[in-house]
Amino acid sequence: MSASSSNLSLEYASRSSIEDAFTSVGYSFSAETRESRHDRRISAELPPYVEYEALPPPEYTLKDEPITLAMYLFKFGFLFPPFWILGMFILSSPLRAPPATDAAGEEWLPDKTDAEKQIVLDRIRRAELKWGRRCLVAFVAFTLILVAGFSTWAALCGYL
Repeated sequence: MSASSSNLSLEYASRSSIEDAFTSVGYSFSAETRESRHDRRISAELPPYVEYEALPPPEYTLKDEPITLAMYLFKFGFLFPPFWILGMFILSSPLRAPPATDAAGEEWLPDKTDAEKQIVLDRIRRAELKWGRRCLVAFVAFTLILVAGFSTWAALCGYL
């Protein structure tokens, strides 16, 4: 027991001498922080943005955009860029309403009037044009990057 108590007192002695050395230059090894500017509170009130309830939090809603072929052509064009060319053709093709009855005898949107069917067609056409324009921009950007890459390669290899 005496050996362990001498080791313990040696440990405390060395620890206290280290603490004294650091305390002399202003460091403290206590668990509490004293006189820290972070411990002092300026006010006990919450900041004003927490109490401000005039604006409700934002609501995230899905846009009700129809799913179109041009949208799929744009997205899959990143895997196979010629799809962007097909998506660009949608810009020049007209959107026609499906026939009143198909081969199975079913009608397209039977519960809607002709005016409502035209509104649906207009929404679909706007979405197709938007994605078709995106296909055009993506293809032009892809082509420019490809041309710049090949011309840089040709210039560095001495072909130009």
